[in-house]
Amino acid sequence: KVAGIQIPTSKNKEKNLEVASNYIKKVAQEGADIAVLGEMFNTPYNPENFPKYAEHEGDMTWKALSKMARDNNIYLVAGSIPEFDDKKNIYNTCFVFNREGKQIAKHRKMHLFDIDVKGGQ
Repeated sequence: KVAGIQIPTSKNKEKNLEVASNYIKKVAQEGADIAVLGEMFNTPYNPENFPKYAEHEGDMTWKALSKMARDNNIYLVAGSIPEFDDKKNIYNTCFVFNREGKQIAKHRKMHLFDIDVKGGQ
């Protein structure tokens, strides 16, 4: 059983994590095996916010997600968050955790082409 979780985001990262945690707990209690969060669930979705909210792998959001998976005995596909690399490049990154809270996958979203929409995007 898979649960897709789309949450409203605020400017408060800790509050966004709390809301996500509450939903994950709820769907786990309802029998979900896998919870899937939305893209950029811990920040208002605006590219100018990404440097303000970006973290390194293993930082606060990563630790919170690992704990959510472990505490709820659920696989967690953690949507995506803005992630810094060692050179301060920012990626749109999805982490995946197993039921023990161990990271089992990581994907950095890539745009393979530019899009040109008449009238702009």
